[in-house]
Amino acid sequence: MSKTNIVKANPQTAILKASPESEVGGKLTEMALDYMKFSLAGSREPAVINRTFQKLWKARNNRFSHEHAYEAVRDGTTLGMIMCYPTTLMNKLAMPTFSQLFDLHKWELIAYNLRHFKEFYTMVTLKEGEQDEYHIGTIATLPESRGLGVGTELIRHAEKQAKLQGFAKSSLTVKKENAGAIKLYERLGYQKVGEINKPAVSMYRMSKVLV
Repeated sequence: MSKTNIVKANPQTAILKASPESEVGGKLTEMALDYMKFSLAGSREPAVINRTFQKLWKARNNRFSHEHAYEAVRDGTTLGMIMCYPTTLMNKLAMPTFSQLFDLHKWELIAYNLRHFKEFYTMVTLKEGEQDEYHIGTIATLPESRGLGVGTELIRHAEKQAKLQGFAKSSLTVKKENAGAIKLYERLGYQKVGEINKPAVSMYRMSKVLV
């Protein structure tokens, strides 16, 4: 790994450009997606869900690829992951992502989403970010990382990437009942700028002006 791919978060933690071979990349993505993982995998079977996100992580040109992720690594162990990109790019990746999911599951994917239409409707009609924002699409940390500031460092790294790409705002969404995450985001300067109320989920849209 070249030095340019490493940003020190603290004396023992580094933020690295994600590797397709990461053993926990797919797992962390799955953790971050919560209810959406079912519609994306076309199943509620843990093995099917796990296999789906491992494949998406390793592949390219999809919203959940390692291409758009960074890992928080401490003592050689990945403790957290963040996926971030311009909102415009995230939106463009929607169709390639669906195409890869259909290749994986064929008509089982369609059948599942017809049976669980509210979940599917929520997912495909979700407007997560504005066109002029750099969006934090997913963030997840393992339980053993609690108290180490991993989530904070991942978000700060995403903001650095936003500024490097010329963006003045970063954004994210969070479930209304996730009080701990909301408190963290507000402490880091994010403000509630809207609500998303769908049949399967209620969320706040939060954004931050980067200086």
